[in-house]
Amino acid sequence: MKLLASLLACCLMLSLVQTPMAHAAPSTDGKFNLWIYYSTNLGDPASLAKAIDMVKRCKQAGYTGIAYLDGRLMHWSDASPQFIDNLHKFRQACTDNGMDLVAAVLPLGYANALMWDDPNLAEAQPVVDAPYIVKDGKLVSDDATRLINGTFEDNKDNAPAAWGVDEPGKACFIDNDVKYNGKCSLRMEDIKKNDQYEHARAWQHIKVKPYQNYHMSVAVKTDNYTGKDNRLMALGSMAEHEGRILHLPEFTDIEKTQDWKVYHKTFNTAEFTDVAIYVGSWSGGAGKIWWADVKLEPAGLSDMVRRDGAPFKATTADGKTVLQESKDLPEMKDPGLGMSPSKGGYQWHVGPTPAIPAGSQLKEGDKVLLSYYQTSVMCYNDQVPICMSEPKTYQLIETCVENVQKHLQPDYWFLEHDEIRMQGWDKSCQDTGKTCGQILGDNITRCAAIIKKHSPDAKGIYVWSDLFDPFHNAGFKGEAFAVCKGINPWDKSWEGLPKEVGLINWNAGKADSVKFFSEQGHPQIISTNSPSGVVQILNKADGLKGITGAIYVTWNGDFSNVVEKYAQAVLKWKNDQADKK
Repeated sequence: MKLLASLLACCLMLSLVQTPMAHAAPSTDGKFNLWIYYSTNLGDPASLAKAIDMVKRCKQAGYTGIAYLDGRLMHWSDASPQFIDNLHKFRQACTDNGMDLVAAVLPLGYANALMWDDPNLAEAQPVVDAPYIVKDGKLVSDDATRLINGTFEDNKDNAPAAWGVDEPGKACFIDNDVKYNGKCSLRMEDIKKNDQYEHARAWQHIKVKPYQNYHMSVAVKTDNYTGKDNRLMALGSMAEHEGRILHLPEFTDIEKTQDWKVYHKTFNTAEFTDVAIYVGSWSGGAGKIWWADVKLEPAGLSDMVRRDGAPFKATTADGKTVLQESKDLPEMKDPGLGMSPSKGGYQWHVGPTPAIPAGSQLKEGDKVLLSYYQTSVMCYNDQVPICMSEPKTYQLIETCVENVQKHLQPDYWFLEHDEIRMQGWDKSCQDTGKTCGQILGDNITRCAAIIKKHSPDAKGIYVWSDLFDPFHNAGFKGEAFAVCKGINPWDKSWEGLPKEVGLINWNAGKADSVKFFSEQGHPQIISTNSPSGVVQILNKADGLKGITGAIYVTWNGDFSNVVEKYAQAVLKWKNDQADKK
């Protein structure tokens, strides 16, 4: 789930030697929490049995609670009697075993399930005056922007025409034997050995209009390839701006050895008039990777969002005449929004080509300008955030909280506000006049109030730390949040965080992070997956207020004996601290 988790793990030991911290103050009720983060699907009987076994296993190991994450908790319109019954059984198992049930809810950056019945709540970027034309009685894109030589067939000395290439003939090669659709491919080989920066990339500059949406695709094949950070990327490069990545470009599922597979990305040009399109690796390893058939085309009406906060407008080419839906145009919507490849999915699909209705003033060959809003998959192939400024979002949040309370009666609430990678663009957000950080601060305040309304006896509310941490993603200006509006979108978000809301701190290896939230007066639960790492962090938290526990979190489903080792390490640390007093 976490793009930065692997970096955190790698840096943990180094970061622990920074400013000392050490022995943790207990929570206000005197209880030190030891939780495990557990994602499952309780709609399945077999999963229920495993979940109950996990509760028993963790209780025996010394854990005090289980943080339960399930996409089915985010939408309730199709909740089956079996799912409801399984929730009650799981709640009873936690009660019988003396384990706190921590409900992990509201993943606003991964909001597919929350938007199950209303995908138009997705955050979206503006498309302004996109050119369309009436052709064969349908409205189709009239944008001729394309790449040159996307098949690499026009080439010389291992360099394809119209493209720049890193280390041609050394790290990058034209391969006439391995092909996809064309006559050749671009092979990158043993990149780490053959490029001093461990890069192997091909790029091409194109002229674009601001605020247009494009679809890119590329075919990829690998052979014993170990490179990381492989991208199909659009980089805004106007002279008056620093280069800015316009979407999340990395592919996370390229296998070490795979046959040809086509990958897709979409991006909005934002304010830029010049964009560089890249394919390649930013962290090359050994082995071979081939790229072929690089395409760029208008995204059309794919993933068009329709709501009051994402308005639609159509005019004639001169902009003087506003065209009306259900008269000059049909109802303009994308039936595939939130349905690709199935309900809850936002993967790339070809959008609609609306037929011009009888009686329309539009005739064959007429040109039209369309302005609307489009959402995009952020990363992990299907990650889409919800608009935090849209009023209906809070109706969904309240429905979610009300039902979770009704069927689970959680002891604690864990808000999954993390990695929200698009926000601040649509009319709903713009009308607030607030930054992304302020919008998030308002949201967390409202979410906490909703939880307290429906669950007044809950022992506490926690939230992931990253978007509130100035030493983590709240201070991050890089590409991971490039699709949010603003250079440093989550700056000052912590100012809106209610004091009673605690942090699940997964930047806890950094001393400044833990110290910051302690000084702000927030409770903190340390999040790691390392038995030795959690002990070192707890040892260095000495004297800081509000350290209320630790949580074992794994992103790869590793529930091997490290679960017991983690508990043993934390419990030994607790006993050692007690002996010192």
